[in-house]
Amino acid sequence: MFEPAILPGRRELQYSCDLCGELPISCKRWCCDVCEDFDICDTCHATSMQMKERGVSHPGPHSPDHPCTAYKITESAEPVHSGSLKDVMADAIERWFVDTLRNAKNGDANQAALLAEMLSTGYGCTKDAEEARYWKQVARNGGARRVVGVYDELP
Repeated sequence: MFEPAILPGRRELQYSCDLCGELPISCKRWCCDVCEDFDICDTCHATSMQMKERGVSHPGPHSPDHPCTAYKITESAEPVHSGSLKDVMADAIERWFVDTLRNAKNGDANQAALLAEMLSTGYGCTKDAEEARYWKQVARNGGARRVVGVYDELP
């Protein structure tokens, strides 16, 4: 699954594993040639091949029989530990956004509300009002606790 850009001018393409949720995929990314928007990490691809050998398939429309193309990830997601304070802070904010997105995708309603706020203001990511509305709805439907000034205006 393609994810929003983290910060303008930084990593433009982000992919998460549609099986384990790894975000961003930091090893080899396998993209299904048949299914629309189905990406998995190298670890899940190896597990899928083992399941295929045993005749077991994972849930969803993707079949282990579908051909996949491998893409090498060229950028490192390693934290910045040296350099200017501005670079270190930008990296920390970026990693916070990635962690929030990962937790929201795994069903944490409060993290979905935080993600909506980050997306609506462009904090740690590219500003995206439509995506923010989606995550606000996810947060509301998931029962996110209300925090005055942040989550109290969920649609």
